[in-house]
Amino acid sequence: MGTAPRPAAAPPPALRGRRRTGPPPRPPCRSGRLLLRLAPEHVALFRFLLEAYDNCAYFTVLERRPALLKLVFSPQRERAVRRALAEMSQSLPFRVEEWPLPGLPDSADTAARP
Repeated sequence: MGTAPRPAAAPPPALRGRRRTGPPPRPPCRSGRLLLRLAPEHVALFRFLLEAYDNCAYFTVLERRPALLKLVFSPQRERAVRRALAEMSQSLPFRVEEWPLPGLPDSADTAARP
């Protein structure tokens, strides 16, 4: 008597057919932005942790001491970015502030800093 054929294993998620969910969302007119304040010695660790969250955002250093970072992300990813920041705050002390702050122009990242 022969052995019964084994059922085929399901393909990995990357090889499965993609679902069609409708037309893609319209591209946003502006990026989402937040400000982060943290100690300058923690900037490298912050970059490392942010990369671990699939680069859901990127940042620019506005001021070196104390470190003031402008975090930029897609508005559709804001919930994921805030969730990532909440998880990162358990390992790293920083403070999140809304953008823009009074007295800080919208083009602060293009202004020359000494």
